[in-house]
Amino acid sequence: MIKVMYRGKVAMFKGTKQVSLVHKFSLRITSILAILVAVLIISNVYSFNVVETNMVNNSKYTMGIHINNIQNSLNSVSKDLDEVFENNIDDVVLYPQKDESGKYFDALRLKNMIISKVSNNENIDALFILEPSEDIFLMQFGKNILSKEKPTLSDYFKSEKFTRNTVFGREWSSMQINGISYEVKSFKVSDILIGAMVKADTLMNNVRKTANFQNHYVLTEKNGKLLSVSDPFLFDMNSLPDYLNTSFKLDDKYFIISEDIPEIGGISNIIERKSVFSGLDIIQWMIISLGVISIVIVPLVLISLSRQIIKPVFELVKATKEIEKGNWDYHLPPHKESFEFARLFHSFTSMTREIKLLKISSYEEKLERNKAELRYLQMQIKPHFFLNAITTISSLTYQNKSDEIRQLINYLSEYLRYTFKGVLVNVTIKEEIDHVKNYIHMQEIKFPNHIFHMIDIEQNLEQHMLPQFLIQTFIENTFKHALVYGDILSIFIKVEIYSNQEEDFILITIEDNGEGFPTEIIEEVNAVDTNFNDTGRKIGISNIKKTLSLLYKRDGLLKLSNNEPSGAKVAILLPYQSFVDQAEEG
Repeated sequence: MIKVMYRGKVAMFKGTKQVSLVHKFSLRITSILAILVAVLIISNVYSFNVVETNMVNNSKYTMGIHINNIQNSLNSVSKDLDEVFENNIDDVVLYPQKDESGKYFDALRLKNMIISKVSNNENIDALFILEPSEDIFLMQFGKNILSKEKPTLSDYFKSEKFTRNTVFGREWSSMQINGISYEVKSFKVSDILIGAMVKADTLMNNVRKTANFQNHYVLTEKNGKLLSVSDPFLFDMNSLPDYLNTSFKLDDKYFIISEDIPEIGGISNIIERKSVFSGLDIIQWMIISLGVISIVIVPLVLISLSRQIIKPVFELVKATKEIEKGNWDYHLPPHKESFEFARLFHSFTSMTREIKLLKISSYEEKLERNKAELRYLQMQIKPHFFLNAITTISSLTYQNKSDEIRQLINYLSEYLRYTFKGVLVNVTIKEEIDHVKNYIHMQEIKFPNHIFHMIDIEQNLEQHMLPQFLIQTFIENTFKHALVYGDILSIFIKVEIYSNQEEDFILITIEDNGEGFPTEIIEEVNAVDTNFNDTGRKIGISNIKKTLSLLYKRDGLLKLSNNEPSGAKVAILLPYQSFVDQAEEG
C-alpha cells in the first residue's frame, strides 16, 4: 500500500514542471538585492523630505522671531510718534498765532523734544515736524542715517513730491530715495505734518546676525518690491524678484521661504540648496555604487552557491534514490568544503543505518505483539471459571433460587459477550468498569454477604480508552488470592487524573483487604526490566505489564505495593495524551 502511494507521488512529481535550485537562488537573491536597493532609495528620498521639512520649519520659526522684532521696532517708533503728535499738536496748530519770540521758543522746545525721542529710541532713524506755510521744518536724524543721506532726506521732506506721494494716517508706507528704502509714518492736520522714518536696513540689523553666505534674508513691500537684503555682496540681487511672491519655492539653486509682515510687506529666507543637502549627495552615489556592485556580486554568489550548496544537494538526492531502490549500504562521498553539509552527510548516513535497524526492530516488535495477542487469548480462555459458574447454577437449582439463577445467567452472558470482543481491544473505562461490576455481581451470588466493593471514577474520564481486561485481571487475582470464606472481602477502585511536573496521567488504583503481595512479586514487577517465566499468579500481571509497555512504548506504568496493616494495592498509570490522541483520531 505504501509502495503504491509512493509511486503515485513520484508520477505526480514527474508531471509537474520543476525549477532548478540555481534559478530559485538567482531569483531570490535578485529580489532581495532589489528590495534592499529600493529601501535605500526610499530612505534617501525620505531623508530629503525630512531635511527639507525641518529646514522649512526652522526657517519659519527663525523668521517668526525676526518678524516679531521688526514689529516691535515699528511699534516703538509708532508709540513715540503718537506721543509727539498728541502732546504737541495743539502747540503746532497755534504756532502761526504767536509772536516771533513765542515762535522761537516753541520751535526750540519742539526741537529739543524730538532730539530726546530720537536719542532714547534707537529704532527711530528720523523724526520731523513740518509746516510749509510758516516755513517751519524741524527734523532730527538717528545714528543709522549717514551724513551724505541727511541733505537729500531734508530736501525730499520739504518738497511737494513728499506731500503728494505720501499716504497719511496710522499705516506705514514705503518709499525709495536715491535707491535707499525707508518706511515712513506721518500725520497731517491742516498743513502741519508730524512723522517718523525708519530705514529698511535698520529693520534688518537683527536679521543680519543670523544670516551667512548660505542663508540670506530679504525684506520686501506688499507688492514684492525689494526693500533690503541681509548682505547684497554675497547674493545676486537681480534674480530675487521672481521668487519673493511665493510662500515656498525650490529651484536648482535656492529654497525660498516667505512670511508676511502686515505693517510693511514681507520677509523671505533664501537658502542655498547645496548647503541644505550637503552630505546627502554622497548617499546617492553610494546607492548607485551598491547597485553596480550588486550586478557584479550576484553571478559570483550563484557560482559559490552552486559549488557549496547545489552540488551537495544533488549528492543527497542521488543517495535518496539509492535508498529508495533498497540499497541501504550506499555511502555518501565525504564533503570537506562545508562543515554544515559534512554534518548533514554524516546525519544522513546515521539515519539510513537507524532506519535499517528500525526495520529489523519493527519485525521483532510485530512478532512480540503476536505473542502478546496469544497470551491475551490465553487469559480469556478460563475453563475453570465457566465450570465453576455452571456448578454454582446447578447448586442454586437444588435450593430453588430461580431469581439468583436468572441473574447469574444474565451476568454470565454479559461476561462472555465482553470476553469475546477481540484481541488487544481498546474499550472505554466505563465499559471495563461495567464488566468488573458484572463479574463482582456473579461472585456476590456465589458468596453472598462476603463482598463489599466501592468504585470512584471522575466523570469526565469514563469515555477514555484503555486495554481490555486491564482492571478485570487484578480483580480476578483479588478473588483468587484475597477471598477467605467467612471474612468480608473489600475492594476499592478509583480512576482519577494524576499530574507530575512533566506530564498528565490517568491513575487507576485497585486496593483490597487481603494478605497483600509477596515481597518478591512486588520487587520483580516494579523493576524496570523483568521477564516473568513463572506460572500462576505472575502470568496475568506479566501479561498486563508487557501489554502496557507494548502499547505505550514506555516502562514503569505498573506499580505494586501493600497497604498497612494488610491488603494489596495496584497503581496503573496511563499517559493522558495518548487518550487525547485516540479521541481526536476517533
